[in-house]
Amino acid sequence: MLKYFRDKELGIETNTYEAPRPLKTLSTKTRKLSGEDGGKNKKRKVPKQVVRTPTVVNDVTERLKEFVANELKGIELTLVIQKILYKSDTKKVLNRLNMPIMQLETNKFLTNDEKRVLDKSEGEIEVRVLGPTLEMCENPMKLRKWRMSSTENYVLTTNWYRFRSKNKLFLKRKSMIQVWSFRGADKRLCFAVACVEEPEVEDYDSDS
Repeated sequence: MLKYFRDKELGIETNTYEAPRPLKTLSTKTRKLSGEDGGKNKKRKVPKQVVRTPTVVNDVTERLKEFVANELKGIELTLVIQKILYKSDTKKVLNRLNMPIMQLETNKFLTNDEKRVLDKSEGEIEVRVLGPTLEMCENPMKLRKWRMSSTENYVLTTNWYRFRSKNKLFLKRKSMIQVWSFRGADKRLCFAVACVEEPEVEDYDSDS
């Protein structure tokens, strides 16, 4: 096509011909992203990585360790998970503490026999739970494994809501909690739930 321009310094008008540029073909990468290849080479979604917060170590965790070892004669004390206590963990209608397996600090707190039990469709293990005041819950709970479309979870259920209500001054929504496992004198599986950081702003919504 003809391109007209004025040379300001020489004061003349010049005509110059500029050949049309060839049309660019879409690269293979562009065709894949735009779907022109029929969708055969669409990029697979990369699973989101879990961002872990630094493990809290303070007076609460130290007192817990000493109490389990000295008073309960417990062994194999292991940090299972550190998590925020969400609204769903405090609702009466759900009555469970959710522990996503992808967020666990370790999966080695269970014996092979216990894993086989939980892998069954209705599998559950009765456990005792130590509260944030270092008092053992009177009512045992059940540890179960829940499978969802995108993840798997361990849950503490049956009497969890009663336990949380009794300790609601410590187990507030948005608190940072830690769940520890240990073996009692009879070698049975137990858990300890401790609040290691209280929320800056408390949530007073209904627990129903």
